[in-house]
Amino acid sequence: MNTTQKSGPSFRSTTCHPEDVAPADMQAWNGLRAAHQDYNSPLLSPEFAQTVGRERPDARVVLFHDEAGLAGVFAYFRRPDRTARSIGSPFSDYSGPILRSDFDVSLVEILEAAGLSAWQTTSMVDPWDHFVAERSSQHSTMLISLDTDPAEYLEEQRKKHAKRFKNFRRLDSQASRDGYELEMRWGAIDPALKDELFRYKSEQYVASGLVDLTDTQHSRAILDEVAESPNGFCISLWAGDNFVSAHFGFRLDDVFHPWIAAYNPEFARYSPGNLLLKRIIENMPAMGLREYDLAEGHDHYKKYYISSERTVYHAHVTSRSLMGRVKSGLSVFWRVLGADRDGAAVQRLRRRLDHVSASDPRFTVRLRDLISAMRTRGIKQQTGPHAKTDG
Repeated sequence: MNTTQKSGPSFRSTTCHPEDVAPADMQAWNGLRAAHQDYNSPLLSPEFAQTVGRERPDARVVLFHDEAGLAGVFAYFRRPDRTARSIGSPFSDYSGPILRSDFDVSLVEILEAAGLSAWQTTSMVDPWDHFVAERSSQHSTMLISLDTDPAEYLEEQRKKHAKRFKNFRRLDSQASRDGYELEMRWGAIDPALKDELFRYKSEQYVASGLVDLTDTQHSRAILDEVAESPNGFCISLWAGDNFVSAHFGFRLDDVFHPWIAAYNPEFARYSPGNLLLKRIIENMPAMGLREYDLAEGHDHYKKYYISSERTVYHAHVTSRSLMGRVKSGLSVFWRVLGADRDGAAVQRLRRRLDHVSASDPRFTVRLRDLISAMRTRGIKQQTGPHAKTDG
């Protein structure tokens, strides 16, 4: 156990590896999450931090205690230059400190308590508005929150998007007329399905010119670790023995957060993502699910099924240390080049570099990816639910 402790004017901080968090603190951590719906993501849980931290010696958690008990938690990957990557990067669709509503602390103070120089993210949750002065732009993620009967839920969505649902029904009927009897399966992912799903996803990444998260060192290690854990969960759609489409990711209790979504191109004409998602909603009670988190992906069909959203923020904060000031200077340099201008080539370049850096530590892989991206799509902006800037 490698633990460090520091004291502040109103709190005591303890930094350790996620697997060294005491059971009482794990329970209190989940208590903090239960206090606000925006914290109700499996990716913000101690179970997730411990799972992805098993193969990562650089995983850390800083816990803040005061007279009332556990007041805050921040989980991260610690880089050699003392910068933080959000825990689970590049799959950190939600990130940031989890705080008690009355705990008054800034992001800078959190970094300094953990001995960090900088942290950058595009996925910070801030439900209590603690970090208004330190956060920047915002966007929303997409959620299916099933608080009613699935048939009633789908009928409400149909009323909102009647034209789209009419087309979805047509495609579903066409699959039946073509002789396909579709079947849902769910549970732990078996090796054969994992290989098939990741193969299709890899082909889609490569064809799109995106970072192949199924084949880079850090990202693949996370996927493999989650697949082997009790929290690894997969929902798939089949036509007999033929794979149609699937979602794989991390589940905790009644909330599922998929990362890998892929389909068999042979079924593309039927809109396999729609075929799967409609049946997922119909079967959520049978699967014991209440919330299905679709993050911020750009798959066009997702928006027709969601019922709620979650706000996440961009933040780039540096400590007052020497290394923090160096990181702040580098950030200014990027801004001068235009990295803060939406759509600018230098912004796309920086995001791409950050994304592949979080996915694989090897320089040769990063260089190969950059050359491939420039050749395939001119460093087209990484899009989708895992385009996190945590560099």
